[in-house]
Amino acid sequence: MRKAKRVNQKRAQVARQAQHEARIDRKHQNAATSGLNAASRSVGEFNNGFREIANEMNEFSIRSLENVFRAWQQFLDARPLRQVVEHQTRCAQNAYEAYVTEFSRLGDLYLSLTRRASEPLRQVSRRSL
Repeated sequence: MRKAKRVNQKRAQVARQAQHEARIDRKHQNAATSGLNAASRSVGEFNNGFREIANEMNEFSIRSLENVFRAWQQFLDARPLRQVVEHQTRCAQNAYEAYVTEFSRLGDLYLSLTRRASEPLRQVSRRSL
């Protein structure tokens, strides 16, 4: 009788340990799955952000080329030297302002990209704590 009781206790203990290990395995599996999902969303955000930056740079290049052609047309139409210098000064100011504005915009896009791409990982790390 004692032997049967010890065998039943041992069996119950092994069953509890198995259930505990299964719980731990599920927690680890859920953590790994949520981490991979977050990494996947993060890579997707990087992809979208870089695409947005590329589109912005493409649009800036097109605008810049249009401005160059317009400036050359004004240079060719200008007769006195004074008019040429005025056009050159105006074109240089406009180009500088466009350059500064564009790089400020690109900085904002990179910052936004970094924030959006890191958010899924930040959410997972908060949940795991």
